[in-house]
Amino acid sequence: MIKQHKPKYNIDLKDDKSFPYIKITKELFPQVFITRNLDKDGSRYLGPFTHVRTIRAILSVLKKLLKIRNCRHNITPETIKDKKYRPCLDYQIGICGGYCADEKEAGDYKNRVKNIAAFFTGQENDLTDMLESKMKESAENKNFEQAAEFRDALKSVSDFTFRQKVENAVSTPRDYFAVEIEDNDACCVVFKLRNGRLVARNHFFLKGVWQKTEEEVLEEFIKLYYDMSQHDVPTEIVLNTDIVDYAVIEDWLKVLSGQKVNILSASIGDKAKLLFLAQKNAQLLLNDLKLEKMKRDFTPGSLKSLMRDLNLSKVPDIIECFDISHFAGKETVASMVTFKNAKPYKSGYRRFKIRTVEGVDDFASMREVIERRYSSLKEEPDPVWPDLIMVDGGKGQLSSAVEILAKLNLSQIHIIGLAKRLEEVFVPDKSEAIIIPRTSSALKLLQQVRDESHRFAITYHQTLRGRSISSELENIKGIGPAKRKELLNKFGSLKRIKEASLEELMEVKGINEELAKKIKE
Repeated sequence: MIKQHKPKYNIDLKDDKSFPYIKITKELFPQVFITRNLDKDGSRYLGPFTHVRTIRAILSVLKKLLKIRNCRHNITPETIKDKKYRPCLDYQIGICGGYCADEKEAGDYKNRVKNIAAFFTGQENDLTDMLESKMKESAENKNFEQAAEFRDALKSVSDFTFRQKVENAVSTPRDYFAVEIEDNDACCVVFKLRNGRLVARNHFFLKGVWQKTEEEVLEEFIKLYYDMSQHDVPTEIVLNTDIVDYAVIEDWLKVLSGQKVNILSASIGDKAKLLFLAQKNAQLLLNDLKLEKMKRDFTPGSLKSLMRDLNLSKVPDIIECFDISHFAGKETVASMVTFKNAKPYKSGYRRFKIRTVEGVDDFASMREVIERRYSSLKEEPDPVWPDLIMVDGGKGQLSSAVEILAKLNLSQIHIIGLAKRLEEVFVPDKSEAIIIPRTSSALKLLQQVRDESHRFAITYHQTLRGRSISSELENIKGIGPAKRKELLNKFGSLKRIKEASLEELMEVKGINEELAKKIKE
C-alpha cells in the first residue's frame, strides 16, 4: 500500500526495478543474464547491484570461460530430440557448448552455473577449484591453448577476489549499513561481506526523511531493502546505531531467509572500521547528489531549507551578519559579512570601530553598529537591502538590533540571533528558541556565516591591537621601526616592556642606557 499510494511523510526508496540483478533461469540449461525486472517465475536473482558496468564485465568473462549460453531459446529434452534448434556462431567460435543439440552436458552445465552464483555471493572457492581442475585436465590432454585460457581465468578470478579481501575478516556472512542524512534526502550504503570478501558496495538514495533520526531512517531502510524479492539475507547485520524494533526485524528476517539473523551495532574494532568507511561513502555520495541538484536548480538547497525552517516569506538570497569583538572592553570593533546565494560576498564586507561605548557592553555596541550600517544604507540612492539580518548572540544582542531597526522603520526585514552554546536560533517576539535539526543544511549555512563574521571581526581587532602597541613606542624619540621590532621580539607585549628593568632593556640590540631611561619614563 505504501508503494501504491506513496504517503507524503513516508520514507521513499527508489523503486527496486531500477537496480540490476543477475537472473538465473530455472531450465534444463539455465540462462544467466542481467535484468532489472523481478518476475515470479521460479528463477533465482542475485543482487541488487549498483555498479552494473563492473558486474556486466565480470559476468561476460565468466560466461565465455565456462561456455554459458547467450541464446534465449527454451531448450527442453523434446526440442533437443526434435532438433528444433541448431548450434549458432557462439558454438563455432568456442564460447558455447552447443547445448541446444546435446542433452548429455546438462549436469556439468548446471554445476558451472552454480559456480557463477557462488562467485557473486562470495563463495569463489568452487569456481577456482573447477578452473584449476579444467586447467590440469586440458594440460594432461596436451590441449595447451585451452589450459592457458583456464590459467589466465584463474589468475583474473584470484586478482579480483584478492582486491576485495577485508583484513581480519571472518567467514560469517555480514551486511554493513550506514546512513547519512541532510534535509529531506538521505543516502544509505550497504557493504556485503561473504567469506571475508567485500562482494558488493551498494548505495540507495531516499527522500521524505525530514526531521527523522538516523535510527528511524535505518530501521525503515532495512525493511525496504530486504523486502525486495530474492534478497541474500546474511546471518549478521551490523549498524552504526541502535534501532528500536531490532527484535521484530530479526524475527521477520528469520522467516524470510529460514535462518537466525542477528542485528548488531559496533563502535570499536574491525566492524567499526568498516562502518566508518561505509559512512564516509554515504557522505560523499550524498554530497554528489547535492551538487547534481544544484546544477538543476540555481537556488541552493540550504537557502530553501532556511526559508522553510525560519518560516520566511522569500528565499534569503542576501544575508548580512554582525559580530562584536573586544579585549576586556578595549579596542571594541564590529564586523559585517555578506553572503549572496549561500556564498561569501567579499565586496559586501564591512568593519566598524565602536565609538560611543566604553568598557564591556556588547548590547550597546550592537545598537551602534546596526544604526550606523542601516542609517548609511538608507541614504544611498539605490540601496540593496538584505533578505535576512543575523546577529551573533542570543536574546540580548537580538533585542538591541530589533530596537534600532524599529527606530529606523526597517522592522519588515527579517532578523535572527544565533547563540553559540546550543546553536539556538532566536527570532523577535518569541521567547522560545527555534531548534534547527543538526542534519539540516540551513543550520550548517548559519554556522558558516557566523564563523566567517567572527573570523573577520577577530582579524580586525588583532590588527588594531598591533597598531596600538606600535603607536605607544613610536612616541618615544629615538625608537624607530627596527628598534620597535627588536623590543617586541624580545618582550612580546607592551606590558612586559613596561615591566622590564633598565638592564633588560639594554640587552636589546641598539638600546643604550639613555634610550632605556626614555622607554622607562
